[in-house]
Amino acid sequence: MYIEVILALERIFKRCGCRRMEVSIEQRILEIVKKKTKSEGGIVQSTLWGMLGIDNREGTKAVLSLVRKGLIKREPVVYKGRRTYKLIYTPAKAAEINIVVNLNPVIKIPCFICRELNRCGAGGYFTPEKCVILSRFLGEE
Repeated sequence: MYIEVILALERIFKRCGCRRMEVSIEQRILEIVKKKTKSEGGIVQSTLWGMLGIDNREGTKAVLSLVRKGLIKREPVVYKGRRTYKLIYTPAKAAEINIVVNLNPVIKIPCFICRELNRCGAGGYFTPEKCVILSRFLGEE
C-alpha cells in the first residue's frame, strides 16, 4: 500500500510539474524490495526499474550500494529468457562479535611506564628515535 501511494504521488507531481518528494532512489528501492520479499519472495530487477521509472544504469548503481551495505542480496535468475537478478531483502542482523585482546605484549613496551611519556614526541627533547630504553627494548625482539 505504501509503495503504491508513493508511486501515485510521484506521478501526480510529475504531471503537474511540481517538485517531487525528496526520497532517494535507494530508499524507494529498499522499501519495494522489502514489501515484495515479504509477499512474493523478492522482485526481479527489470520489474523494479519499470515500477520506479528509472533506467538500468541508475537502478543498478543504487542496488549495488544497498548490496554493499548488506540490506539486500542479488540472486542470478533467468526471467523471460534473459539473465537478470532477483532482489531479496536481507534484514540486518547484528552479528555477535567476540574480540579477545591480549595486552601482555603491549604492557612490556617501556613507553607505558616512562616518566616522560607526556612530553615524548617528534620534534621535542624526548623522542622515540633518541630513546635509549626503547632502542634497547627493540633490540631484544
